[in-house]
Amino acid sequence: MQEIKYAKALTTLKYYETHLSLLNCILPVKMTPMEIKVIASFMSLTGEVAKYRFGPTAKKIVMNTIDPEKPLSAAGLSNYMVSLKKKKFLIEEGDMISIYPLLIPEEDEQQYRFRLINNKIINNE
Repeated sequence: MQEIKYAKALTTLKYYETHLSLLNCILPVKMTPMEIKVIASFMSLTGEVAKYRFGPTAKKIVMNTIDPEKPLSAAGLSNYMVSLKKKKFLIEEGDMISIYPLLIPEEDEQQYRFRLINNKIINNE
């Protein structure tokens, strides 16, 4: 069996977007491309604002990060967050919101190991 290997250095935001895109293909519930950008933007926050990842300051930064030329509106961000909560990618406990732990990669480097099996071989078709 040929093992496919690939490594790429990315900016922090692209690192999280790529990570979420890779996971998205194997998750039973899918995120839209914009939902991936929203979560990746929250994940890429650093410093003091990252302590309150879903607070007002963080939301303003995320609204501008998605597309600096055409920032996302507060209502638009809220709609994406509601959708992500329904899909259980964002978890709300009281007044605290967190990202579903499976979605959070290692900070500096994330390795993956996927195994695809052709069902035709298993069922002797």
